[in-house]
Amino acid sequence: MKSRISLLSLLLFLAGCAQQLKPGMMPIYSQPQVQVEKDLDADFGEYLNFAVHPTAKLDSSSKMNPLIEKQLLFALRNRLESFGYRYVDNIEEADFYLGMYYSNEHKSTYIPPTVSTIPWYVPGQTQTTYMNLYGSTGSHWGTATTTTPGYYIPMTYTTPGQFVGAYYPCISANMFDKSTNRVVWSARAVVSTPENNVSLSGQWLLNYLLVTKEGKPSFPFRSDSRKRQDDLKRGVFGCGFLVLTLDGNNFYPVITAVWAKSPTDRAGLKVYDIITEIDAKSTLNLPRSKIRAMFDRNTGDDLMLTVNRDSKSLNVSLVAEDEKEAQSKWQKAKGAGSKGVITMTAIQAQELLGNIDRVELFNLIP
Repeated sequence: MKSRISLLSLLLFLAGCAQQLKPGMMPIYSQPQVQVEKDLDADFGEYLNFAVHPTAKLDSSSKMNPLIEKQLLFALRNRLESFGYRYVDNIEEADFYLGMYYSNEHKSTYIPPTVSTIPWYVPGQTQTTYMNLYGSTGSHWGTATTTTPGYYIPMTYTTPGQFVGAYYPCISANMFDKSTNRVVWSARAVVSTPENNVSLSGQWLLNYLLVTKEGKPSFPFRSDSRKRQDDLKRGVFGCGFLVLTLDGNNFYPVITAVWAKSPTDRAGLKVYDIITEIDAKSTLNLPRSKIRAMFDRNTGDDLMLTVNRDSKSLNVSLVAEDEKEAQSKWQKAKGAGSKGVITMTAIQAQELLGNIDRVELFNLIP
């Protein structure tokens, strides 16, 4: 009975942990398998503008859903913009373009019934009987006690047969040089998970295509990523974000880093806060470049954010600080032992979920 209670408690604990999954988290059964190749002759420093190339509509033999492919290409676009590249709608204006393929196979295995025999202890019993006792002095009423010792008997328990399975989402992406149409970068990733929504599992896998488990880019990162058209003004707020989805259909910017003593930190914003509005304008399904443009302010400018935290809506007002002064101050705060840059890691995710080692988290890069 005690073991059954413990099992029930564990199941309830796991169910409670599952409700704590945050944007970018996904339960997995195994570590993702990733393979990346690069063209050694390609000059990635010459690439800036990129486009995405949908294939589901063009390839009649493709089994991909065009809507799911569009969602995954949007997620890929946002990640490449965070790497410093500039998205263009017209493929003719691009320096390179990317194509993608996905699959989401479900595999199951039948586990036959198992029979287990365990010893079951039957405790001893003591029985007292009232009876008429006869002796040399005559008869009288008394008691007689009989003790039966405890003993073990075999007990058989049958576990019924059942099917167990998992989804195996696989994401493949290829980067093509626009001028030659040759593949200059290619990557594939696959994982096993109970998540059946490939828009979510695919978003998670895309990160492993572009960033190693150690947090280093496996896709070429532009060193001049901060010198771009969506970041022209000197005001900064001290937060990083990624554009993520919780359901595959609705994308929002999610705070992934907060710098100590920054306007974001002083306002009480936290990692995993979902930004739903900026200055009363919805951020739903806006690409990263447009979100960055909405954050681009001069020193002293105000910014009003509406964020969703644990299903509660909060309004927060920020004032931009000067970029050079702020960076110097934040660096000192970090070096002085302050909390510095807050970034969630896989280890912190496990702590958040009660040390469940089969829950992974995006390697969040601001």
